[in-house]
Amino acid sequence: MDAETLLISISVLWIKWRKIRQPSQQRIMRRKLLKLLTMHEFMEAEEHQRPRRFWVRPIFELESRLRQGASNNLVREMLLHDHEKYITYFRMTPECFEKLLALTGPNLTKKTVVRTPISARTRLEIVLRYLASGDSMVSISFAFRIGNNTASKIIAEGCEEIWRCLKDTVFLVDNAENWTSVAEDFEAKWNFPNCIGAIDGKHVTLQAPANSGSTFYNYKGSHSIVLLACSDAHYRFTLVDIGAEGRQSDGGVFRNSEMGGTFEGDRFQLPSSRAVSSDGPILPYVLVADEAFPLTEYMMRPYPRSRALDRRKKVFNYRLSRARRVVESAFGILAAKWRIFRKPIEASVPTAKKIVQAACCLHNYILSYEAETPLRPRFYSTLSTDERCATSLGLSDIQYLGPHTRSRHATQIREDYATFFEGAGAVPWQWERAMQNDF
Repeated sequence: MDAETLLISISVLWIKWRKIRQPSQQRIMRRKLLKLLTMHEFMEAEEHQRPRRFWVRPIFELESRLRQGASNNLVREMLLHDHEKYITYFRMTPECFEKLLALTGPNLTKKTVVRTPISARTRLEIVLRYLASGDSMVSISFAFRIGNNTASKIIAEGCEEIWRCLKDTVFLVDNAENWTSVAEDFEAKWNFPNCIGAIDGKHVTLQAPANSGSTFYNYKGSHSIVLLACSDAHYRFTLVDIGAEGRQSDGGVFRNSEMGGTFEGDRFQLPSSRAVSSDGPILPYVLVADEAFPLTEYMMRPYPRSRALDRRKKVFNYRLSRARRVVESAFGILAAKWRIFRKPIEASVPTAKKIVQAACCLHNYILSYEAETPLRPRFYSTLSTDERCATSLGLSDIQYLGPHTRSRHATQIREDYATFFEGAGAVPWQWERAMQNDF
């Protein structure tokens, strides 16, 4: 039955419906009319639908991909003749790539149904090149001879698979031994005892999400999500929280994250406080942060610069800045290696979170591989989009210690550190740097 014949049937049925006087019969006839009208609309839409010119564009067909695609030509040529350019192209050595492919390959491999699927190797190359170059998905699709939508799906799936495979191996386990190891590295490399990490936030710029208003609009005048991270002394991320809206401050992101709730509730397995020297004070293990974060018993921030500081406080600010800049350097390494962070990410917010997750995992994975250090079990992982907490966790476990007791204790801890840095914990070069504000 064509659309014209169906329209005649609807007209006849309409005339009959107008003559019926019983309500029950009218309702039955009305339902039939509605069904026929719906069928007519679908048939009209199909008749006026623009015919599809290509199932697969000729330049994206399998033969063209094998003959001129980057994966089967440029990448192989670099692999055979120029490893330096290969590393520049993918930000990792061929050996490192093969190990990563062995981890992610099984779940990136697709079954052959009608057409030959894109191989797991090519899929991983597409993801790494997208992260390393910062090019648009359209540019990646032309380089690898695949459709634009196909490139978008491959990048989202590949980033998710990298996160799933690496998150359990590139972050540390939450136990006292690993925390102590991180603190020993900070004391040896950056001269800050009992430091379990440097914390800061990085705004990952996005193309303005649709219908988001000012939700992701930050103080820098762009739209972003926040990567809140702690770094160890070797520029590797140990704690990460990804996906907070850009309008929030670093301190607000920390307060509303599971990371902040776990610290506030004292649920991390931190080692017991210890003396920082033979005759020094007994101090807890702490994070080091900038002025955007609160001063607490587990987090040290610098003395406010709005007031006149004496030499002791300037020395403390210098020593804290010396340790805290590790996380800033970690963000710099991340953005220099994965140039997707150099400009707004043209993707949806869920896909952008997957991209940041994958980049953080690859950052730790490559640093550990280059240092020839064994990868350790998981320490902490981010929450998914639906699991992000709106309020801090663990506040019900905090015991009431009286008004301002905790803040007074945190202030005393900072004073003890300042006294130690001016006395037994002094380093020869700190005086000149502190007095010149050279930090």
